[in-house]
Amino acid sequence: MTLSIIIVNYRSWSILSRCLDALLADPASENWQIIVADNYSADGQISSFMKDYPQVWFLENSVNGGFAFGCNTGAQVADGEYLLFLNPDVIAETGQVETLLSEAQAHPDVAILAAQQVNSRGQLQKTWDVFPDLLTYFKSVKSLLRGAFPAKFPNPRSAQDEMVYCDWVSGSVFLIRRKHFEALGRWCEDYWMYSEDCDLCFQAHKQGLKVACTSSVQFVHLHGGASRQNRDVTVLTKTEAIVSKHVFNNRHRHGLHRLINHFLIMLTSVPELLLWSLIDLLTLRRVPALSVRSSMLRRITAYYARVPGKKSWRSSQLDA
Repeated sequence: MTLSIIIVNYRSWSILSRCLDALLADPASENWQIIVADNYSADGQISSFMKDYPQVWFLENSVNGGFAFGCNTGAQVADGEYLLFLNPDVIAETGQVETLLSEAQAHPDVAILAAQQVNSRGQLQKTWDVFPDLLTYFKSVKSLLRGAFPAKFPNPRSAQDEMVYCDWVSGSVFLIRRKHFEALGRWCEDYWMYSEDCDLCFQAHKQGLKVACTSSVQFVHLHGGASRQNRDVTVLTKTEAIVSKHVFNNRHRHGLHRLINHFLIMLTSVPELLLWSLIDLLTLRRVPALSVRSSMLRRITAYYARVPGKKSWRSSQLDA
């Protein structure tokens, strides 16, 4: 089999149905293996989906071990020469998956290939970027670097007419040859959510492999469909975005370099959360968006408090 498509799901059934309907509407889907790894949704929905989508292989994980964990369990049963990891909130129009596969086959020098993504309004989304490090944690500094050195720091939100070779690509649409996936050690399960795509791309670069995004294919990504289901999930996922930066830094930087990066990650998140939390208090917690920031501050503070005792930057979600 040439292609296996792996989708990790956690209680995203409504948006997952749109994703699967779009995939199965493509005549080429007869030649694909589609796998949904459910990360212990435990809400009774999976049985009805198994009946409604007999063409799809559903896996029921016994824990919600995170995105990387779900991807790896799906990959364990996949038969494809190529593995396409796809978010449940990504919609693939007919022909797009096959075009992406053809692009990968036409560029054997590329180990990991992504595609352009747009939101529901057709606006181009960021699907690739430079590795996070020192000054690139600051959006303002990154913008200046893009203006001064466009060749080294291209703008990921600008339209491209050709293949873009980059540091890392988003895991929401992530095509990789199986042989490279195995050689890179699969997805790192030290992450619960976010930055695991950056990590796998970092490993690829260390082995001299290329990472790219093609402008010939475009998917619709309904951002938030999988990670913004309610207030508690929003707080959790937004906090995990910060946590995962620390995990990546701790894995791939060393000595003083690592220490400075940890400080910069805190500097770019905690002061802002403190400010919004103060405003939340002054407004008597009546603004939902501010309440989210206050809850994020509590979660990230608890995370930092645990790091010295655990001697680990891993997410506490992995211990749940």
